[in-house]
Amino acid sequence: MGDGRCAANTQSVVDNVLIDPQLKSRPVPTTAWWQNLVIDAGCDPIVPSPYTVCCLDTGIVVSSPTPHVQKKFVASICHNDWTLHMPGCSRHWVSSYDPLSVNVSYVQDGQASDAAVTVPLVRGSAFVSAIFNQPARLQLSTIHAVLSVDTSYGPGTAVVRLNSGSVWLVVCESSVDIRQELVNDIVSDEPVCGAVRLALVRNAECNSVTDENAAVLALLASRDAVPVGGSVSIDAIADDKAKFTMSWKTRGSGTPLMYTLPHHQMSSISQDSSDFRWVDEVATQWTSRGRMRAALSCQWQWIEQLEPLGFSGQTPLSEEAVVHLRQLVAIDAQSLTSDKQSLPQDPYFFGKALARAMRIALIADEVGDTDSCNLVVDRAIDWLEPWLYGTNSDHLVYDTEWCGVISSAGLADPMADFGQGRYNDHHFHYGYFVYAAAALAKLRFEWAAEKRDILDIFVRDYFNISADIDMHFPFIRCFDFFNGHSYTNGLFAFADSRNQESTSESINAYYAAYLYADVTGRPEIAQYAHAVLQLEARTSRTYWHLGDVTSDIYPDTYAQKQAVVGILWSTKADYTTWFGNNPEFIYGIQFLPYTPAMALLVKRKWIAEIWPQFLAAVADNSQTESWREIIHLTYAVVDKKQTLEWNSSITSHDDGNSASNSYYWIMTAPTED
Repeated sequence: MGDGRCAANTQSVVDNVLIDPQLKSRPVPTTAWWQNLVIDAGCDPIVPSPYTVCCLDTGIVVSSPTPHVQKKFVASICHNDWTLHMPGCSRHWVSSYDPLSVNVSYVQDGQASDAAVTVPLVRGSAFVSAIFNQPARLQLSTIHAVLSVDTSYGPGTAVVRLNSGSVWLVVCESSVDIRQELVNDIVSDEPVCGAVRLALVRNAECNSVTDENAAVLALLASRDAVPVGGSVSIDAIADDKAKFTMSWKTRGSGTPLMYTLPHHQMSSISQDSSDFRWVDEVATQWTSRGRMRAALSCQWQWIEQLEPLGFSGQTPLSEEAVVHLRQLVAIDAQSLTSDKQSLPQDPYFFGKALARAMRIALIADEVGDTDSCNLVVDRAIDWLEPWLYGTNSDHLVYDTEWCGVISSAGLADPMADFGQGRYNDHHFHYGYFVYAAAALAKLRFEWAAEKRDILDIFVRDYFNISADIDMHFPFIRCFDFFNGHSYTNGLFAFADSRNQESTSESINAYYAAYLYADVTGRPEIAQYAHAVLQLEARTSRTYWHLGDVTSDIYPDTYAQKQAVVGILWSTKADYTTWFGNNPEFIYGIQFLPYTPAMALLVKRKWIAEIWPQFLAAVADNSQTESWREIIHLTYAVVDKKQTLEWNSSITSHDDGNSASNSYYWIMTAPTED
């Protein structure tokens, strides 16, 4: 990224006027769970979980979603249960954010920036809250009919029953009288000031409780503890363990009532947090990631067990395998082109080609073929240097508006390079570059040390662990600490909010960050990357792999028809991909690229269970042998001999794979979970 090609600005294409100007002094997220708030009009849904919220200029729309289950997808239906109106307000913007929350300020007509109302949208909060900084009359409306309003729980409190079958709790910090007006409205005659809070008590369709009064009382016990923000941290406590901590900042007194996702529930969270207590009087809440369970706590802690990682596979190579690999890497090395113009010109496919080459080099180094290793390294450097100095056709530029490295084609055309210029798939694209950089740092240390500042940029773009120190890039661009996995879709707004397709490419990105930090002598970043990688692997196996960690996430109508989710959205699990509906695409995109890190994702027990029911037919019916190979390679964790037999007839590979890499994976894949 040289020759002056390191500064560009996307403001004219994707403006960020919906962000408080004071926040622009530091990098602003591009792939956060709340990103819809700052794209276009900022009114597309976001999912704090368990609720779905839309922020309009005049108020917020709150929904408790219910499932719509089909054979090929499970979607959240949002019913626009409540609109909380902000009297006199005509615009809103994001006024603060952190890894667990976003605050939206509402400004009245004629006011410059003072917020009449602040809405803290906090991950997992049992309530949706709004803080009225200026007195205003309570105005709530619903698309349903209000059947009854029970105010017997005290001043400023109402239990509202709707004809949809749902029951809601309305709590005001002010001791106002709450009443029904007309068929669809809940109001107060006196102005409210301070917190106004909404919580679902029960939903007849999917969130029932056995004791409604007990549920209301459990919710009211935390009425004064209003979550307004949060923080996250990761601490290494041993070589094979990392402690995750999520802490909530609250307004008022008491302990907040928060909802946990299934992967939280499966961890040791209740044992590792001293003030943590499950609250099962409150209904579980349905989401597209399974049911959320309520708990009282202002801090969650749990331990992730870290599986061993390195450049090499987990199973040592036999002497026979080493001999055969020497033959394969020699052929693969010689096949690499010296014509840079014949290489892919976009960052995604070029990154795959570069990482593929360096995978061959690493295997050659491991089996002692120095000549092939040097040949590949020399060729990879020749390929890469134009990208480092901005002399390639689709040169990279630094975006000063959203703080990231984007392709020049992506800057000019929102849809070019898979939306790369709008921050789509950044960890996928640059994960391949970083993997290659890590391998180059291992095999050609002097060259990599000389280019370190430039190579660092690729990992900083998606894995900056401190935006307070490195203020050129946002904090870990794509990773969602609450959901425990990454998102991809950048500055594109969707009605289903955020999404991720390829979990395995996400795994590759954090694996690459770990290797690069480790080999360049930065243990703190390496430990952080290892922990993020492990959590991403666990949530991928929980929410994308049906029946791997659990069978309780998705309804049987969907789960009995397939064994994976193709694209997981904030509000939908979808059996598809962005590039087609062929089963080999949908399964295969979760299984590439094959590196030693795939051992974290592809487990023997799960593959053995789904092979006869799903994967065998997917492989047999694949329309190309490259996709068939990707499916077959999963079986190496079950039966290496059979996988070798299938693979012996393969003559063409995925553009990120090679004959030597396939054989290496088969021979080193762990056969014990």
